[in-house]
Amino acid sequence: MIRIRIAKLVFTFLMLSYNCYSVEIPTYSNSVVSQKHSATKAKITNFLDRGAAFLYKPESHKMDMDSAKSNFDRAYVLSKSINDENLKHKCLVYYGELLFEENKYPKAIEMIQKVIAYYKKTKQYKQEADLWAIQGKRLFWQSPRSFKTLEEAVICFDKASLIYKNLGLLEKFAYFIKYKADAHLNQGRLDLAEKELLQILAVYKKIGFKKLHFTYDLLADVNRLKGNLGKSLYYSLACVKSMEKTGDFDYDADFYQQLAIAYKDIGKHNLSIEWLRKAIKTLKFKKEIDYYNLYEFTDLLAKELIEVKREKAALKQVQKIIKEYPPQNDSGKAIIFGSLAYCYNKNNQVKLAEANFKKMIELYEKSNAMYIIDLSKAYFEFGKFYEEHKNYDNARINFQKSLNFSKGIVELSQIKDANLYLFKIDSAKGNYIAAIKYFQRYKKLNDSIFNEKTNRQIGELQILYGLEKKEKELSNLKLDMDTEKGKRIQAQSTIKFGICIVVFLLVSILLFGISYQSKKKNNDLLISQKREIDQKNETLLKLVNEKESLMQEIHHRVKNNLQIVMSLLNSQSSILKSKEAFDAIQKSQHRLYAISLLHQKLYRTDIIREIEMENYINDLLYNFNDTFDMQHINFETDLHPLHLDEAQAVSVGLILNEAITNSIKYAFPDNQKGVILIVMKPLENLKVKLQIKDNGIGFPENFNTSSTLGINLISGLAQQLDGEASFFNDHGAVIDVEFIRKNIS
Repeated sequence: MIRIRIAKLVFTFLMLSYNCYSVEIPTYSNSVVSQKHSATKAKITNFLDRGAAFLYKPESHKMDMDSAKSNFDRAYVLSKSINDENLKHKCLVYYGELLFEENKYPKAIEMIQKVIAYYKKTKQYKQEADLWAIQGKRLFWQSPRSFKTLEEAVICFDKASLIYKNLGLLEKFAYFIKYKADAHLNQGRLDLAEKELLQILAVYKKIGFKKLHFTYDLLADVNRLKGNLGKSLYYSLACVKSMEKTGDFDYDADFYQQLAIAYKDIGKHNLSIEWLRKAIKTLKFKKEIDYYNLYEFTDLLAKELIEVKREKAALKQVQKIIKEYPPQNDSGKAIIFGSLAYCYNKNNQVKLAEANFKKMIELYEKSNAMYIIDLSKAYFEFGKFYEEHKNYDNARINFQKSLNFSKGIVELSQIKDANLYLFKIDSAKGNYIAAIKYFQRYKKLNDSIFNEKTNRQIGELQILYGLEKKEKELSNLKLDMDTEKGKRIQAQSTIKFGICIVVFLLVSILLFGISYQSKKKNNDLLISQKREIDQKNETLLKLVNEKESLMQEIHHRVKNNLQIVMSLLNSQSSILKSKEAFDAIQKSQHRLYAISLLHQKLYRTDIIREIEMENYINDLLYNFNDTFDMQHINFETDLHPLHLDEAQAVSVGLILNEAITNSIKYAFPDNQKGVILIVMKPLENLKVKLQIKDNGIGFPENFNTSSTLGINLISGLAQQLDGEASFFNDHGAVIDVEFIRKNIS
């Protein structure tokens, strides 16, 4: 289920809760508050702020809770000393939050209800609604979840939303109706959740609220669980579109994954892989990586790669993530074990697969996952494994466990497939009566999903492309009308000028007879001249072919000579003891390789002066991987289709050589992991941008562009390109070169 992940949401909720508690203290009707009274209030606020800082730390520890309580105690004593009821009840709210953090829900609710009663009595309705909302959120995210706590949360959201509506705060009203719909979604009451979410959309559109993507995200979840795959895809697309339109990219990776799942469900696996790669890339570039999401996205990507027969690539993807981002907690480990199990099985490593499946199930059962659907999916995948290897007894147990959840919690497509597998198992074991029952359930669910999918295809075309179709029809109708009008005018003109044309033809025939002899002589002369021109063209073409062959031979010999020089340098470097001399020879080898590679490409192409830069740069990077120890450094590229002439290509190759060598040697000390990004793209007015960027330690503070030979060489090569090089830090070292591309003639 793609929504805001648990850890993020709980932390965000806590911070929002803290802001909600910062109620405005009414101005007293007394004359002037004494200076001492004001100083006491400032102390109370300071104690509450310090306590909140301990209370809302991402990880709750007893020491932090004790420090928070100590500050709240001081604030409460001071508020009693000045008899300020608002501050006293504000302290009680923090006591309630502290009890929630300590998982003492009954006492916490009792404390919050006491403050709610005070706000209701003093007619502070906004503060009353805020506390109902806080209590509802706490019950919503309580672990382990149950229908009872979710129902209690719904009651709180109802009370909060009603007060917000009466106060005219429609945005907050809609926000907590959305929370209510989310609770119903987790209860499996899907029709009710969908109805409430559509109500929210109507309110948001009425008040002009633009950030609809969170609502679309929940609607996509609801429809996927109901088996309405078409609607699920529609709302997933609407979610991404709304996010991009509003520029709200805080949860873009989650929404990309939602869209990827929608494409997976309708069998568009390549599109699903594309969006999953985008989601994972987005996650990696965030300041704080959500590891749970990273493992979940990787698990889904591996399964999609297997769907398109790329089993080895799937296993490699999972192993790469484990190496770069090893899981730290049970939930992350459970996902990773499941991914490895699935990949091992598809790569014919059955024992390893079974062992990892067992570890996955053990961790899910132990952790009592907040999303029950995770445990259901785990049982389902383990059942598929046993069924594939004809271990029908264990397969049956796991499939039945996957179905042993309340209606609406598990995706309809998974329930359908589980019934199909149970039908096959009972058929194989001769339990035909039970098998028929399972098949009937499967058939009913399959028909429901199939019909909905057909309706989706029609509905989606009408929704997404209906307006475009109407505009096209109107345009075609107007074109037809203009064509008919033109035909009528043309017919009238034909009638009017018909006689004139006949007369003209008669005169033309007469003149043609007179001029025929003269034209015949001219034609004979032109034929003779054409033969002479053709002979000259054949001679010129032969010369051009000879020239091109000669140029290719020259490039081939230059490439061979450069490789001989590189070999000599390599032989010399093997006996050198001086590190400086060795580094200088190695740099020279790389520079020679860049030039040699260019000549190699020139003699292998029919277009002598033209170099395709994307392949050229990729070959250079491959050489770096062979030469250096690159286990801790990855290359990433953003290369647009671009051709340069040989002179400019040489300069670009040498710039890349110097910049990448510099990053490899200096950007990542102590073998720390890093990424080197190479970007090359065309700009306006024939300009080209070349950028080499790493996420290492960056240039030193006293960096000077004339400090090293490599930097000087880059600046000089940029000038040869009629461009300019710039050097700066942006989360690492960045080298930008902009130059004007020459026309290739």
